[in-house]
Amino acid sequence: MIVQRPFYRLIGLFVMEAADGASLVRLEPTEDTANSRGEVHGGALATMLDAAVVNAARSVLPEGSGAATVNLSVNYLAPGLGTLTARGRVVRAGRSLVSAEASITDASGAVVAQAIGTLRAITPKA
Repeated sequence: MIVQRPFYRLIGLFVMEAADGASLVRLEPTEDTANSRGEVHGGALATMLDAAVVNAARSVLPEGSGAATVNLSVNYLAPGLGTLTARGRVVRAGRSLVSAEASITDASGAVVAQAIGTLRAITPKA
């Protein structure tokens, strides 16, 4: 199930897909998400990558489960300009930890940033 978190809405982030260990996230940048050069702020890019790995991870967990980021390593490769798209993918899912990766591309297909994350599975209490 895709949930549009209030913080996501606040920064113009939309989870478009999350199923079968993959996710698709879109960011519509605004003046509020820009850095001093007019590019998408690195914090917004990191949030986008986090949303991509978390939603990919949640898609392989039992219904009603959550995922909490334990570690997120981000590499910034190019300025983020215009509408951005992130794709997340689960690399390995265990009972308690999920490893996932994500990358952000701009409208031309250029890679803007990439990340690998470790997430803790939060399963409902029986």
